[in-house]
Amino acid sequence: MNRLIRIATAILPLALAPLLLWLIAGGHIDLGGGEKDLVWILPWVLWSLVFALSCFVLWWRGWTHARSLRRSALIGFGSVLLAGIILAAFGQLGIAGLF
Repeated sequence: MNRLIRIATAILPLALAPLLLWLIAGGHIDLGGGEKDLVWILPWVLWSLVFALSCFVLWWRGWTHARSLRRSALIGFGSVLLAGIILAAFGQLGIAGLF
């Protein structure tokens, strides 16, 4: 039972991504940006993937459930922040070419 709870909590944010996409696309959740609201799904999916992966890695390394969830959330947040900084630097420096 403990394994099932760990797997469910690791995968749940990623499993909710299609529901969140459907709610935003259908207009049930309005963030005030129109179609640009769909862009918020990308950081959610990135965070969810890193969260699930780090949950499983920390579980494999023997961490407790609560401690691994907290650390995985921080790792996911850090990865989204790092991706945002890298993309902002590419935009400012023009490294990735003309968009």
